[in-house]
Amino acid sequence: MLYEFEGHCLQEGKRHFIKIPFNVWEVCETKGNIPVKVAIEEITFECKLIPKGHGEYYIPIAKKYYQQLPVMTHYACSFEILKQLSRINQHSPYNQPIRTIDTINLVLQPDEGLCGQACLAMLSGLPLEEIMTIMQAKKWQASLSKVIETLDYFRLKHADKMSYQKYKFSHLPNLCLLNVKADDDKLSHLLIYFNGKYYDPTSGIRASYDPERIISYLEIFSP
Repeated sequence: MLYEFEGHCLQEGKRHFIKIPFNVWEVCETKGNIPVKVAIEEITFECKLIPKGHGEYYIPIAKKYYQQLPVMTHYACSFEILKQLSRINQHSPYNQPIRTIDTINLVLQPDEGLCGQACLAMLSGLPLEEIMTIMQAKKWQASLSKVIETLDYFRLKHADKMSYQKYKFSHLPNLCLLNVKADDDKLSHLLIYFNGKYYDPTSGIRASYDPERIISYLEIFSP
């Protein structure tokens, strides 16, 4: 079902939103994190509505879409509720792997919470900012499943699942994504192992790594 209304942009800090002018709980009979396909004038995109409480929701407008909007006081808006957001790899422009991985250039994360994006930048050869745009993931938003989905987007072949067999951690595949314990032991952290070296987005290139800190790894196959 398509829900249509006239809305205007709100700004909170550097972010822009459109407030939905009706109670979503009552009108749409839906609660929680709601995935939607949005149209604002001629701009369309997918997102999750932001709940503000008691059925009030905002539509978040990413910077790249906000910059495309004409300057107006009110906009023709509509949205339809989706079962889930489209997967990143459904829109991949790549038919072949983005590159042959015969070398890795270290990419350090500029802020905490960007290790997944930095690892993908190292594997793909693309700038970190472009990875964040493709993933639509800022700090702390690159879950392991989303990182693997982005590997598929780049057509980088990998093992079917993470390996948790500890006896293998001392003899890793030539190229793999490592999921390790962060320094505080409370969070996990991602880094790349390639050709005998560890490429850590936080600390740089390391010749060794404590296998006791490795949680799991995903082997990556380079053509």
